[in-house]
Amino acid sequence: MRRSKKYSRPVRPLNESAAMGGVHYEAGTDGTQYKVHHIASGAKQYVCPGCNGIILVGEAHEVAWTEDTIWGSQYGQDSRRHWHTTCWRHRGRR
Repeated sequence: MRRSKKYSRPVRPLNESAAMGGVHYEAGTDGTQYKVHHIASGAKQYVCPGCNGIILVGEAHEVAWTEDTIWGSQYGQDSRRHWHTTCWRHRGRR
């Protein structure tokens, strides 16, 4: 029996998370679109803007930024912030 050709197989749906490099979009309470990337193990320490606590080396956390600024998308990328995952989830409730 011959194997089916690659192009005759059904097409798999696109994994959007993998295609975007693990980055997904979230809307803020003010309607701003944020790009959010989950970091499984951080390489250095950061200060969380939500609680002003330290994100330790090796701790999982979120990196969030917006490219919707009047100074352009590069400014938004340069001003990205590292958040504790729980602080990021509860950022609108403080």
